[in-house]
Amino acid sequence: MDERLETVTYQREDHIAVVTLNRPRARNAYDDRMQGELADVWRAVRGDPDVWVVVLTGTGTEAFCAGRDVKELAEYQRRGELVPRYDPRHPSYGDFGAHLHKYQLPQPVIGAINGYAIGGGLGLVLSCDLRVMSEAAWLGDLHVNIGQVGGAARLAAALPDAVAAELILAGDRLSARRAYEVGLVNQVVPADQVLPEAMRLARQVCRMSPLAVRRSKEIMQTLRALPAGTVALDEYYTAQQRLTEDGQEGPRAFREKREPQWTGR
Repeated sequence: MDERLETVTYQREDHIAVVTLNRPRARNAYDDRMQGELADVWRAVRGDPDVWVVVLTGTGTEAFCAGRDVKELAEYQRRGELVPRYDPRHPSYGDFGAHLHKYQLPQPVIGAINGYAIGGGLGLVLSCDLRVMSEAAWLGDLHVNIGQVGGAARLAAALPDAVAAELILAGDRLSARRAYEVGLVNQVVPADQVLPEAMRLARQVCRMSPLAVRRSKEIMQTLRALPAGTVALDEYYTAQQRLTEDGQEGPRAFREKREPQWTGR
């Protein structure tokens, strides 16, 4: 693995790859650099037959991942520029490492959710096959809170309609206990037991035939796959919303630490 990684750490324990989001000062929010580093990690993992299972976690105990770095997004907007990976003219366009589901890893991914996960961070949680969550953590979509759109299709597919609507439309939060009750996470444990329990689960998976596990995961992925039209609509509105007045007001208000002034335009 590339030793130049700065925003992600990668470690191996036998057949287990441990990937850690490592921007604690930004609550492990992903910026353009982390997107690229995660993309490199997922490609390397996908092509490594000696990796049988992946554990994904974040540095610290406050946040698993705070989603997109809104301050970086607001700064690009202030300069009238597009973030490189959102710019069709840039070589890195579309290479979103935080969109783990697009890399189709054959290995099971276990989420060690050490703290809150919001926006794209919740998207990473949804991309995990098994999930161990800190009892102090919580989940939130929160895109509408800052005038953005993103990931509604996958969230709606993963949760009962009423619960999904609370998160997607009302910008509400889901506690660890509630996430367990609705079947989104496998275990809720004390904060200091999240990674140890995820590793225990990873070692259990490693006792199974890796080929059988990979094929079983592929069957599950095929069953859960969203219709192409749904995915295209989600991605279209995600990009289009950033060009609206509200889509630019949300990140600007976040950066300026004030309530957004919505116009509906």
